[in-house]
Amino acid sequence: MNLFLDTNAIIKLYHDEKGTEKLSQFMSEISEELFLTTSDITKIELHSALLKRYRTKEISKKDLMEVFRLFDRDFESYNIVILDQIVKNIAVQLLDNFGTKYSLKTLDSLQLASAFYSNNFVKIDYFISSDNKFLKVAKHFFQIINPEEL
Repeated sequence: MNLFLDTNAIIKLYHDEKGTEKLSQFMSEISEELFLTTSDITKIELHSALLKRYRTKEISKKDLMEVFRLFDRDFESYNIVILDQIVKNIAVQLLDNFGTKYSLKTLDSLQLASAFYSNNFVKIDYFISSDNKFLKVAKHFFQIINPEEL
């Protein structure tokens, strides 16, 4: 089963928060057939989000460094979609089509464009994010899961 993980879903795999337990349980149930896909911008977004949690004292420096280490190790096993010109063009089209009605944001459009592009080669079974606003757009193309609502 191929899961496209938005950054906020991946963070749940490394930092205990709402939805972590349910997402981990879901992935463990399908572990033998699990294939994980994400965009190459996920690494940048993850670092940014976790550094913010460090600044707000939600995570210790030691835990922050451990998450970065574990994520860097695991990231090599993900199917990574590179943001090439094709993916960027898809993101622009998504913004043009969904930006006004759904307030689709730049990085979200790039994540969704990555999933859209990847789906041409390996079917995405579920698009996973904990951002309900973003999922309203993603559900036009994919089956969706919000780990905070499993």
